[in-house]
Amino acid sequence: MEDATRAHHRTDALPARRRFDEVECTVSHLLRFPHPALRGLRYGEALLQGIAARGLAPGPDGVLEIGGGAGHIAEAAWRGDAGPYTASRWISLDLSPALLRAQRRRALAVGADPASVPRGPHSRWSAVCADAVALPLRSRSFRGLILANEVIADLAVRGGVNVGAAQLVRETARVLAPGGAAVFTEFGGDFPPAPVQMTSGLGAGEHTEWSVDFRDLRAVAAGCGLEIDEIFLHELLGADLSVRCASYTDLWRLRRFARCEVFSAPAEEVRRRYPWLSRLLALELPALGSPRWPDAGASGGFAQLFRALLVRQRGPK
Repeated sequence: MEDATRAHHRTDALPARRRFDEVECTVSHLLRFPHPALRGLRYGEALLQGIAARGLAPGPDGVLEIGGGAGHIAEAAWRGDAGPYTASRWISLDLSPALLRAQRRRALAVGADPASVPRGPHSRWSAVCADAVALPLRSRSFRGLILANEVIADLAVRGGVNVGAAQLVRETARVLAPGGAAVFTEFGGDFPPAPVQMTSGLGAGEHTEWSVDFRDLRAVAAGCGLEIDEIFLHELLGADLSVRCASYTDLWRLRRFARCEVFSAPAEEVRRRYPWLSRLLALELPALGSPRWPDAGASGGFAQLFRALLVRQRGPK
């Protein structure tokens, strides 16, 4: 029987904007525009620069991004400063036809004002609709980076084990050529997976995600012979955790009374744009390192729960 979350992503037609504004507002979505906590970079730029700084280069095959959401990381790599990943070849792999269409529109600048899209359409972008746990690549063939940013929580859990995430690590080990690498980012830690229910008004986009037990992923990666490094995501991004900004909780409250982007704008900007509502709603605008950012109702925050697992296939680079 097909896993319920897999079936949801394969068939759900909720527009990408609504999905990430209202249902599963990811850290990368909240920080998708230039941000002072990321040295004025977008999340995608900071992530790829951080990956390169750890010695993981794009290689001749560029990047295979699994579950690219609305396509903001691919766009940042093409239009922004992503270090050696800037203008790299980019392959977007997703099980969701609806999200692949959104990624295509963003990468190829479909319908966009040419003045707003530096470098124009992404000339090195391509897409494939496929399953993360059965990558459509030959063994030891991919000479680049496999990136799964905030996606492995969507993969199957059975018997208290992140079996889908573990299978993706095995698939990664199978397809990476010597020197090839992969990065997995997600919320979790050294504890068993726990469910998180995702839903919007009237049940739109309802599905279950699971925190990730990184102990299991490290064990699987080691068993596959991969070199392993694990750090907190904020360290990989080089994030300034002292910067105060809007949490998703603040934005949910604010959007009940005003139109605003679901973006973690700096606190001073929020107070300047919405002075009366900031006081009336007692917006918290916590520091990025607070356990109450991005979600005041969660058991921990970005700085406490989000990790990055970096692996590399042994052999010559």
